[in-house]
Amino acid sequence: MGDWWQALTGDLQIFYAIAFISSFFLLVQIALLAFGIGADVDIGDDDPSSGFLSIRTLTAFSFAFGWTGVLMKQADRSTALSVGVAIAAGLAVFLAVGFLWRSFAKLGESGSIDYQSAVGVHGTVYLTVAANRSKPGKVEVMVQGRLRVINALTESDESLPAQTAITVVGVVDPSTVLVAPH
Repeated sequence: MGDWWQALTGDLQIFYAIAFISSFFLLVQIALLAFGIGADVDIGDDDPSSGFLSIRTLTAFSFAFGWTGVLMKQADRSTALSVGVAIAAGLAVFLAVGFLWRSFAKLGESGSIDYQSAVGVHGTVYLTVAANRSKPGKVEVMVQGRLRVINALTESDESLPAQTAITVVGVVDPSTVLVAPH
């Protein structure tokens, strides 16, 4: 390996060094993502979804810059042309990764469902809801644009069997709604 390295010109050694180091960091990032440890550090900003300058985007830039420079030099291009094309490729990948991860950040949900938005919505009993709040059942209703099966109680004097049409009339707690026959 030492003979191969020594045979390289100085500019090609720099391109290879950048390519090898950034490839290592890229593989580490991929491995961490595979194990669910995909944290990134934004440089100069507190909101990770707002900026482009991060460890992830800098690694992407360096990876594209290094390998593009290697390919250009191996094609016997001048150092100035190789650096220019490598910078252009690095910036393109930098921006692509930045936009991609910024888009991913916008896809995240808080996970909290506001059952208050279901009040007044019609649905169907899924599992029998016992009379007078004696035992919860389950109902199917549209909540925040999605059909959900949620816990339900009723103040009705009669139990509400499966397939009964209901209306959500209130919220009992963060995971249970109050329903009435429709």
